[in-house]
Amino acid sequence: MKLRRVLGIILLALFLVPTYALAQDLMELKATVVSMDGNDLKVKTKEAEETLKMSDKTKGKENATAGTKVTIKYAEKDGEKRVREIAPR
Repeated sequence: MKLRRVLGIILLALFLVPTYALAQDLMELKATVVSMDGNDLKVKTKEAEETLKMSDKTKGKENATAGTKVTIKYAEKDGEKRVREIAPR
């Protein structure tokens, strides 16, 4: 019984730690979509226009239509901003 409990706690920790670490890396950007070309998403923020990279795993691609105000969750990797999720505002 005690062994099951210890194993359960260990398994729970193994699942929660990577999820927590992933969430810490995400940043948020509020912008207006300018265009979407393949995996490139061009947006305009208050400061400037930026181009972000999308992938097959990007959620909410249907929200990326020109002129739409969106909130983008992204992570920086290898000097590129990689989109994880696009949500309308």
